[in-house]
Amino acid sequence: MMIEKHEVQCLKSCSGHSYIRKNWLGSIIFPFSALLQQSEFSDQIDVLQRAQIFKKNCKAIFPNRRIITAVFNEEGKQILVTRYIKALNPPRQLLDILLHDSSATLDIISRFVSLIPFMPDTLDENDGFDIWLTSERCISLAVGNKEEHAILLCNFFLYLGKKALVLLGTSVLEGPVAYVLTQETDKYLLWNPSTGQCHKQFDPFCPLQSVDCLFDDRNVWFNIQQNNMPMAVHFDYSKESFWKRLLPNNFQETKAQSIQVVGFPIQMPYTDLQSVIDAVYQTGIHSSEFPQAEFALAVYIHSYPSNILSVWVYLASLARYK
Repeated sequence: MMIEKHEVQCLKSCSGHSYIRKNWLGSIIFPFSALLQQSEFSDQIDVLQRAQIFKKNCKAIFPNRRIITAVFNEEGKQILVTRYIKALNPPRQLLDILLHDSSATLDIISRFVSLIPFMPDTLDENDGFDIWLTSERCISLAVGNKEEHAILLCNFFLYLGKKALVLLGTSVLEGPVAYVLTQETDKYLLWNPSTGQCHKQFDPFCPLQSVDCLFDDRNVWFNIQQNNMPMAVHFDYSKESFWKRLLPNNFQETKAQSIQVVGFPIQMPYTDLQSVIDAVYQTGIHSSEFPQAEFALAVYIHSYPSNILSVWVYLASLARYK
């Protein structure tokens, strides 16, 4: 970029200077042989348009069942609901309890989420104008709607190694609800983020009345089974006769980038310091345009025999909202 700078104060004549500033955009490294194996490039499908059509088709089959495929984030951008799902570590105090108390269960995490105050939905989800907060934002503001509570609980469970999805349906007591579905070895559990309670699928006292839709970080599934009561539902969403999926398994953009706060590790053999620095710069994490962006970095080196070193560099990009 060319930048013009003029002197503000001058005695006889005013002069200006031109400066060139280089803005790093990005980089990619791939073997040339990979290009030779590609015979053609296929056009990518507009995901949001696909989501809109998918929702319309599902509503045509079961008009009264709930389905949400895309919402608006805080910046007013429409994104898939799958981008809200990402493993998130619970508060340290809760993790310490789970690690040091053998009798502690996931109910502690669910109870914590239920204590976050609820914000009532003011818009009709069928209008397609839902605005959802990220899990970090939900915690910092100490408020969220039903879906945001379910997403937060789901992200906590994913961090703890659970197989979890967000479930949209209706409840006898609460009307439209969002639960978290976890799959255990031989059973499915239904978690209510509003109360912190956990119910087995065949629990007759479970207030969940209908199971309409599931989503995780990869896809959205709509329940096309005739009976959508929890006791009658087959939760194996890989069965196309039971569940209608938004994106096919081989869809390239299925794993879209999450909108939560992001971070990742780099592991590489140590050769010299400059190689490590270059690897950090090539990630592009420092090129954030958000004015309040903050960054975190940590380095760990593990030694092996014969002076063999393994370097771990942990990077995180944090967006602080005021």
